[in-house]
Amino acid sequence: MDLTSKIILVTGGGSGIGLELTRQLVALGNTVIVCGRDAGKLAEAARLTGAQAIAGDVTVAEDQERILSDVQAQHGRLDLLINNAGVFFAYHFRNDPDALQKIENEIAINAAAPLTLTRRALPLLEKSAQPGVLFIGSGIAFVASPGTPVYSGTKALIHHCAQTLRHQLQPHGITVFEALPPVVDTDMAKVLKSGNFKKMKPADLVRDILEGLRRNQTEMLLGQSSQIKWMSRIAPAFLFRQFAKTEFH
Repeated sequence: MDLTSKIILVTGGGSGIGLELTRQLVALGNTVIVCGRDAGKLAEAARLTGAQAIAGDVTVAEDQERILSDVQAQHGRLDLLINNAGVFFAYHFRNDPDALQKIENEIAINAAAPLTLTRRALPLLEKSAQPGVLFIGSGIAFVASPGTPVYSGTKALIHHCAQTLRHQLQPHGITVFEALPPVVDTDMAKVLKSGNFKKMKPADLVRDILEGLRRNQTEMLLGQSSQIKWMSRIAPAFLFRQFAKTEFH
């Protein structure tokens, strides 16, 4: 994929991986639109990077339609949709008083929103000469994580869906990419305390993702994620026990 002069939409672009993706993509000469729920963060991200900002909640159908309508009105097409927005909750399924809300939020933001937004974006993507969709998944898609009872499941769902959509959309000229990072050194991952995982710097992660896009690498196993996938096949019980030891504070 040529990463210059593209129209790119990044969900959750106000912080973390999304902000770094935006920074590097704008620096390459692309037009990047960031969306998210926090208008203040988006405005600051736009100021820091030179991106355009559209406030909106990607779990709400009306907001998805409005964001895509704005992209249509301003640019007439979409070359790359990056489904990056996500939340990460570590809690006890039985004991946490907010468990029901956390379950619903993680499934809505991590699993349902990327898929429904992608479906709604297809008409815009089909106007591109080189359309693509990138899902920011996680290496945790390959192992159930006892400390995060729903998060790993949402990433497993996205991993499976990325494969099926890649197959279905390829005849229509749309390339579906999936990046599976390890633990990344962002605010979202601050609660994770474990010597088993080396946190990857966002700048290094994004550099590797962009290189993967250029090489047309549709499934990108980044950092320790390749080891996790390998271990999930040869020693799944051992891998599960290692994840069960992870502490969150």
